[in-house]
Amino acid sequence: MQRTNPKKEDFFLFRSFFFLALALLISSISSGQSLSQKLSENSVSIVSHRGVIDGETLENSLLGIKMAYERGIDFFEIDVRKGGNGELYLLHDATLDRTTNGKGPLENKSTEELQQIKLTGSGEFLPKFSQLLEFAQENQIYLMLDIKEPILQEVMGMVRDFGLSDRCLVLTFARDRASEARQIPGDFLISVLVNGAQDLNYYQGLFSDRDFLAYVSKEAPIELYQLVRDQSIPIVTDVMGAIDEQAQIDKGKSYQSFQEDRQAAVIVSDFPILLRNQLN
Repeated sequence: MQRTNPKKEDFFLFRSFFFLALALLISSISSGQSLSQKLSENSVSIVSHRGVIDGETLENSLLGIKMAYERGIDFFEIDVRKGGNGELYLLHDATLDRTTNGKGPLENKSTEELQQIKLTGSGEFLPKFSQLLEFAQENQIYLMLDIKEPILQEVMGMVRDFGLSDRCLVLTFARDRASEARQIPGDFLISVLVNGAQDLNYYQGLFSDRDFLAYVSKEAPIELYQLVRDQSIPIVTDVMGAIDEQAQIDKGKSYQSFQEDRQAAVIVSDFPILLRNQLN
């Protein structure tokens, strides 16, 4: 009978447990903090509108997003559209005219045509959604997705494939889109547009078994904000336009009064660094 070496067996057992623990630790680190955790631990989370830093940086640009991330911004609102080649791209408009060197609808462009499209200003090629997801996977960033086309299932499928569902918030501005988002698998968050008590009641019924966020317009009466808060529903709003512009004049003081009245959980801005410096 072959004799065993207890010390050798103990060593191999220890090594197995060590590498298992190491794998679990790496998995935990790579997955990072979820968006739900981030929102629960911060009084307010600041979002860069279309990846813009200061109102002038090119929108929906990977270069701009990376610059913002280096300056401490980790939450980005971005737009996703589908090209004629079936690829998903970062683009707000249906056409290429305003922000690129291209012309016409994105959905009409072939692979060969899209390979020549560059963003005006930075000269970077039209960013693919997959490139943003790769960057998000490698860094601790969060995504607010504005998806105007009927590609929500496809977009969230890609998010799920990259393991980023729990770091995403999907914006919905209509009841049918909110219902569609609710049925998609994944632990992503969903925001719904609330214009009054009727909307609030409807969405509380629709999301009876799932948390959601309420997008309340910056022009909405303070009473509506209070009504939503009374139901313990986190509020999303934005300060683009006049409020952002006024903040450039008063060095951000208008942001403080805005938030004191509304107590939003998430605020979207074209000047996220100034907003963050005033509220955090």
